[in-house]
Amino acid sequence: MARRRTPLVWLMPLATLAQFMLPRWIVVRIARLAGRLAFRWNRRQRERLIRNYRHILGPGAGEPAVRQMARRAFINVVTNYLDLLRVPVLRRRVTELVSGDHSLLARALKQGRGAVIVTAHIGNWDLAGACLGALGYPVSAVFEPVPSGWARTFNRYRSATGLHAIPMTDKAGIGRALRSGRALALVSDRDLTGRGVPCHSFDAVRSFPRGPAGYALKCGAPMLLGAVLFDGRHGRPPYRIHIDPPLSFEATGDLDADIVSLTRLIAGRINSLIARFPDQWLVFRADWR
Repeated sequence: MARRRTPLVWLMPLATLAQFMLPRWIVVRIARLAGRLAFRWNRRQRERLIRNYRHILGPGAGEPAVRQMARRAFINVVTNYLDLLRVPVLRRRVTELVSGDHSLLARALKQGRGAVIVTAHIGNWDLAGACLGALGYPVSAVFEPVPSGWARTFNRYRSATGLHAIPMTDKAGIGRALRSGRALALVSDRDLTGRGVPCHSFDAVRSFPRGPAGYALKCGAPMLLGAVLFDGRHGRPPYRIHIDPPLSFEATGDLDADIVSLTRLIAGRINSLIARFPDQWLVFRADWR
C-alpha cells in the first residue's frame, strides 16, 4: 500500500507559485525569519545541530558561538528549500544564482569515463544538480528514496533542468550512468546502509559510505569533490560553484582495501570543506561515535 503524502508535499507547488510573484530578496528575508523561528521552537533539531558544532568547533568554542552557528544553519536550511522551489520558475536561468569555475568537471568528462562528483550536505546540494544540468552537463544524482512523497516531489524540482535522478537502490542504473560518460553526483557524508567505513571526523569517528569509492574504482572514473556554496559577497550571485581537482589515488588491486583507503581520503576532503564552511553543513543526524 502506498504511503500517504505529508501535507507539506502538497504545499510545495504553492510555494513555487508564490515565487513567480516575489523577488528573491523578499524570499531571503522570509527564510531568515523562518529559520530563526525554527531554531527557537524545534528543540530536537536544534540540539542535534549544536552537538555537531561542538565537535566541529572544538572545546575552545564557547556556547554562544556554537548556538550562533546552529542558528545560521537553520536559516541556511530554509533558504536551501526556498531556492530549490524556485528552480521551475527560473528553469535554465537557474545559473543566474551561481558563479564560479566548473572547467575541472568539463576536463574530467572529456576523458570519456564519466566522473564521480562527491559532495556533502553542504551549501545547497539539491540546487547543485539543477545548476549542472542547466549548464549543459550530462549529470545524474543518486538520491535516498524517502517515503511520504518527499523523494518524488523533490526529484521533480531537481530534474527541472535535465538532471537524471537515480535511487540509491538502483546499483545497475548507477553503473550505467558512469559507463555512458555522465557525471554522477553522490552525497557522501552520511552512511545510510550501516556498512560504511569508520573514519576520523574532527574529534570523533563517523561512518562514511563505500559506494562513491567503489563506483569510481570499478568504472575507472575520475573523482572530484564539488559543492554549491553560499556566497555572501555583495554584488555577486548568492551561490558559487566549488570543485576541487580530481582526487589522486593509486589503486593496489585489492578492491576491498582500496575502497577503504579511498573512502578515508574522501572523508578527509569532506571534513576539510566542513571545517571551512561549518554553518553550511546541514546534517541533523551525523551519528558521531
